[in-house]
Amino acid sequence: MPKPSSTPPRDRAPHPNSLYYGDCLEIMRDWPGQCVDLIYLDPPFNSKANYNQTFGKGNGVPAQVRAFTDTWIWGEAASERVEKLKRAVNHPAHKVICGLEAIMGECGMLAYLSYMAERLAEMKQLLKSTGSIYLHCDPSASHYLKLLMDAIFGADNFRNEIVWQRGTASGGKAGGKKFVPNHDVILHYGSFENFNRQYIPYTAEYIAQRFKHYDDKGRRYRLQLGDRRQYLSESKGKPISDIWIDISPLNVMAKERLNYDTQKPVALLERVVKSSSNPGDLVLDPFCGGGTTLQAAANHCRKWVGIDISPRAIDLVKDRRFKDSTIPTHGIPADMESARMMLDRNPFDFEAWAVTRIEGLAPNQVQVGDGGIDGRGRIFDPVEGETGLVIAQVKGGGYSATALRDFQHVMDREKATAGVFITLNKTTVKPAMAKAAQMGTYKIGASSFPRLQFWSIEEHMAESRTSPALPPMADPNTGKAMQQDLFRNP
Repeated sequence: MPKPSSTPPRDRAPHPNSLYYGDCLEIMRDWPGQCVDLIYLDPPFNSKANYNQTFGKGNGVPAQVRAFTDTWIWGEAASERVEKLKRAVNHPAHKVICGLEAIMGECGMLAYLSYMAERLAEMKQLLKSTGSIYLHCDPSASHYLKLLMDAIFGADNFRNEIVWQRGTASGGKAGGKKFVPNHDVILHYGSFENFNRQYIPYTAEYIAQRFKHYDDKGRRYRLQLGDRRQYLSESKGKPISDIWIDISPLNVMAKERLNYDTQKPVALLERVVKSSSNPGDLVLDPFCGGGTTLQAAANHCRKWVGIDISPRAIDLVKDRRFKDSTIPTHGIPADMESARMMLDRNPFDFEAWAVTRIEGLAPNQVQVGDGGIDGRGRIFDPVEGETGLVIAQVKGGGYSATALRDFQHVMDREKATAGVFITLNKTTVKPAMAKAAQMGTYKIGASSFPRLQFWSIEEHMAESRTSPALPPMADPNTGKAMQQDLFRNP
């Protein structure tokens, strides 16, 4: 009789054309092996950090608000990840992590690579033997990531190091001290079986130079070796190489912009989807962000699954990317019962989700010892004399006089223009409402707003759905004015 396994069965297949909220590592562990045809991932870059300080302890700045707080910073979480991988002698990234630790020591880069090693190994379990994976990164880490990819997916399965020219080079911030950075790297691993070669049309100049001949029917052709004729009408175009310079950057494709910091052009992802999948295949993006991969997959009749740890990203995909569709979402509360379950299961996740129900607020990056602030944002155009800072505190257990008094002190300490006290259930205690009213109001234009107000998930879930009374807010990621009604679905 076989011994019972300590590993839970991987039998919860991902639901096609749906979103999952949470850490992709935990979510992917529930899914059966070899169920995905194509994976594209655009994980957090170190783009906001000083690359010259990448290898120093404590240096490096997370690239995406709360989601990757410890990704680029050496700390307790990173140390535990590395030690676990060093002990796991059968893990495909074991030797690489051991070697990298010997070379670079404890640093932000090793923290990032150990984070990626755990998740890439789970992706390998999900990928079909005929599948492909594309990892989008930048030159600060691409060489280290290639070592991980070789170890996990097999060096024999390496297909391309694709260079994507992001735009037209300009002076930028290089200051004349180096060549202007102008490309990302996409590492492609996978099977030859499922690759569909892509072509770009010949330019008029190329046609004039190469297809110089006409037959007696007026068909244009060129001569190849052995006097073989290649007719223009039968030619697919120029095969796409591993250097992509023909896809416009997002600032050119303004109509696509969703004001998501790491958003990529749809055309870039359409090329990936068409190259390494077929209609009906399942495409996974485990760091889906603004949902460009999901859009590209849908455009070409592929099924898709998106995962993200940012509630804002989930909202963006549902409310902007697929606003005319009903997209099933797993892990995001849809009613009071599921909100209460989320609060009981993971209070930190509940805090982050509750904060992002309010337009313009982002979760605090520090979850323990956060100084009484669970979320913050900025009024887009505050009046003179006001900081424009808006802070929030989440108390799932409900209002208490002590908690409210402490939050008032935090508002004073931070010189916040406004504060929102968030609870699971609506606060109706009259003394609490009176204390909030004593904080007074502030004016933006002709409108007055309360400096301190209560707001609840119960009000968010109600049919008449109400939001806190706030003026136009700045987007936490871009600083631009928020598009109103962005976060209206639960």
